Amino acid sequence: MKTNKQYLDSDFDEMEQLPRKFTVYFSTIKSGAKLKTRVSINGMQVGDVIDDNSKEDDAYRFHDVFHYTFATMLGWSPCTRAMMKRKRKSDPVIDEIEDGARATITEEALSLIIFNEAKNKNYFEDVSKISKSTLRIIKEMTEHFEVKIRTSKEWERAILKGYEVFRLLSNHNGGKVDFDTTKKEISFSSLN
Repeated sequence: MKTNKQYLDSDFDEMEQLPRKFTVYFSTIKSGAKLKTRVSINGMQVGDVIDDNSKEDDAYRFHDVFHYTFATMLGWSPCTRAMMKRKRKSDPVIDEIEDGARATITEEALSLIIFNEAKNKNYFEDVSKISKSTLRIIKEMTEHFEVKIRTSKEWERAILKGYEVFRLLSNHNGGKVDFDTTKKEISFSSLN
């Protein structure tokens, strides 16, 4: 099956494709002393309500923005596919390997590896480069998945854009984010 370089799922029905345009709301809710984030698309909650899963408030509750950014800028995000119920079940091999548990765990692990570097670098504010070691790890961890066709530069661009929006979500305690995979653009609006 030949895939379009921009879209890794162009040969599949629309309901098995990542949406080409979508809007995600990140709403903050208080649960006792903890802040949690509810993520919704078209008024429907997507995934679980998330907290930081940490002793410190590091805003990790907004980390789903990285998955949506990967989907938008790389055309790859098994986590987004799972949350949006856009797995490619019509092809059992693709469903198992590209959209399955191992791919999803890989993406979550990458998000955490990148997050740990970001925390040490003020969440990449005023940073234009991701470390070569992190980019090497990303390439090694994804070498058996369809996203292997993405360059380190494409990963770097996606990571930096994801963190730009992450900082906005953190600073505004939530927000509305518009994703456009056609133009590879992401824009933030405050909910207040």
